[in-house]
Amino acid sequence: MASLTVLMLYHRLCHRLTQGRDWVRLLILDGAETIGGTKLYLESRHDAVLLDFGLNYRQWGLYFEEYLQPRAGRGLHDLFKLQLAPPYSGLYRNDLFPQNYKPKYQGHLEPKACLLSHAHLDHCGVVGLLRGDLSIYASPLSAAIMKTMQDTAQASFYGEMAYTVPRVVSENDPRAVEASSYRTVAAQQRPWRLFGASVTQSLRDLLSSPPNPSPKARPFIPAPIELTGERIGELRLKVWPVDHSIPGASACAFETDAGWIVYTGDIRLHGRAGDQTERFLQEASQLSPELLIIEGTRVPERAQAVTTEQDVYEEALAVVQNASGQLVIADFGPRNIERLMTFLQIARETRRRLLILPKDAYLLKALAAADANFNVLNHTNLAIFHDVKLEVKAWEERVRQDYKAKLISIEEVHRDPGAFVLAFSFWDLKHLLDIEPSEGVYIYSTSEAHSEEQELDIRRLFNWLRFFRLKPVGIELGPDGRSQTAGNFHASGHASADDLLHIVRTIRPKRLFPVHTEHPEFFAEELKGDLDVLIVKNGASVTL
Repeated sequence: MASLTVLMLYHRLCHRLTQGRDWVRLLILDGAETIGGTKLYLESRHDAVLLDFGLNYRQWGLYFEEYLQPRAGRGLHDLFKLQLAPPYSGLYRNDLFPQNYKPKYQGHLEPKACLLSHAHLDHCGVVGLLRGDLSIYASPLSAAIMKTMQDTAQASFYGEMAYTVPRVVSENDPRAVEASSYRTVAAQQRPWRLFGASVTQSLRDLLSSPPNPSPKARPFIPAPIELTGERIGELRLKVWPVDHSIPGASACAFETDAGWIVYTGDIRLHGRAGDQTERFLQEASQLSPELLIIEGTRVPERAQAVTTEQDVYEEALAVVQNASGQLVIADFGPRNIERLMTFLQIARETRRRLLILPKDAYLLKALAAADANFNVLNHTNLAIFHDVKLEVKAWEERVRQDYKAKLISIEEVHRDPGAFVLAFSFWDLKHLLDIEPSEGVYIYSTSEAHSEEQELDIRRLFNWLRFFRLKPVGIELGPDGRSQTAGNFHASGHASADDLLHIVRTIRPKRLFPVHTEHPEFFAEELKGDLDVLIVKNGASVTL
């Protein structure tokens, strides 16, 4: 406690000493040299804000995998010890620290809020660690996605991004923390500050309701849901919707003492909403920003051509048309709604029905609550796969009851496999043991493997495909046994290297800071003489 007090006093002294001076500090908590795990702390002499608080898959994968996870009973202890959570006081929930653990901090931070660019886990996946009173700034669609992710998963303490379950000292072992009694202690909704001009009542109801309401369920305490307005504290804020592979992605800009600072989040130009990105570029350029923080996922690759969603549609449509009478499986990202809409269009044109899982239907229902443009659950060619479940949670039971007429049984798929496109991933292939297809096509419409663990999953995928005599399309195994994507069955969620350079040259910042990339030097080499490119390590800061 004494060391924490000293850090707080030091922080406040530094703040007073800088009063009257124009200064801005950007502290890189994580994500400077990795794709994902972005965590930035932007501090002006008046206020401070976190920009994203994502799961760093590369660092996480050094220690953890599916069946080896941080110990829930030790809370933040394991993440601090393995340097997977930035060691700063002022950020975290007090209930996640075991009694016998006193962390060593490198400093004290006092953010006013956490602004999330979008709802991919590498940008929001450890928000559950943050203080419960910290306002979460996001688009309505991102808020809806985060709520459904937590509702439909066995959320760990670090994944409590929409609401928190207070931890208490374990009665069995005081060195551990455990979830408080569901009979007496309520879950607590996080306070939302949402982008845009209004919030629908249906979204308010979604965010403020427990996932499994019943008289025996844990009570749920709602928190305020407000619009962002034009400021976070004294920081003036601008927000733009941008194109990415998940709905609700946003770019933002802050007017600070040193000038405008712009953050792209994850971004692309080649999706169906590319016009939104172009509008952002034009309006951000009018700010004459001092600093542009830009993602760089796909550098330094210089592709000859960029696969668009239209390319995916045309190539996948041809495959489905040639699979008459056969089962077709489409494997794409769980929250890639643009891809879902592509395969829904293909299902309509080939007189099939796209079969989604109940969790996908719950997500679509949530998205429609935030934005009526996503109200597609009643589409004639969309149906819900009635899978075998030992335990059906309340949220899923509501989906099954609300859309009972859309439920398709295993027997129906078995009898007429050519009438459907199954939206299955590798993790859903176990359901084929009930469907028992005799032949068919598996369209791999997602990104390539990025790790050895994912390579192992791809090899298991091919074992399943051989077992059911399903023809793989969009992916193949090379002579060395490693996978490689083939054809135009996936459009990346990230801008190409050339498009990223176009973004920089359009916005025309004075300085550039690349994040979400393994090759920040690409920008320094390509933009040499045009502007200053800052290459900064995790834990370091930039003062403007």
